[in-house]
Amino acid sequence: ICDTYGADTLRLYEMFLGPLEQSKPWDTKGIDGVNRFIKRVWRLFYDRDGFIVNDEKASPEELKTLHKLIGKVRTDIEAFSFNTAVSAFMIAVNELYDLKCNKREILEQLIILLSPFVPHIAEELWEALGHKESITTAAFPEYVEAYTVENTCTYAVSFNGKTRFTVDLPKDNSKEEVESYVRGMEQTEKYVAGGNIVKVIVVPGKIVNIVVK
Repeated sequence: ICDTYGADTLRLYEMFLGPLEQSKPWDTKGIDGVNRFIKRVWRLFYDRDGFIVNDEKASPEELKTLHKLIGKVRTDIEAFSFNTAVSAFMIAVNELYDLKCNKREILEQLIILLSPFVPHIAEELWEALGHKESITTAAFPEYVEAYTVENTCTYAVSFNGKTRFTVDLPKDNSKEEVESYVRGMEQTEKYVAGGNIVKVIVVPGKIVNIVVK
């Protein structure tokens, strides 16, 4: 397996199989998925043209993904729950990939988190980031709860009591701001369909009900 996939894949797959304290049947069917995950991590750092990490400032979405991961992995390592930590890595890397995140601010912390799990690729990528010392000397990332707090909420938008769609809006929007935004949406025009809006009821953080006649 090491010859085919590398030691990091074997190491990560063993942790991914299930809870550490339980017996698990050895089955290599899922090892391809773990190997694809490691390749996806690599593609956050490299594409066909070479090294793509940049020094742009991280977005709130990227910081949220990173710090949710930091909190989860720190807790799981302390509990020896390595399989759930690996699952959290896979979810986070998929989110960062979808966000097209190639930012040093995020990826440096990500690779430090990963280093106890896949030490060889982590050391390689750490050096590519310009570090001369080993990644084993790096401080483990600190969890910042403020980055993970949801600052939006989902409103169910109803017309005469029937929910038609949902919309995410900032939590600190006033009732007037919520009403104004929903009134101006294309979906609202569709469901009003030439009628007259006689009343708009806003339940903060939950519902917008539009009465149409």
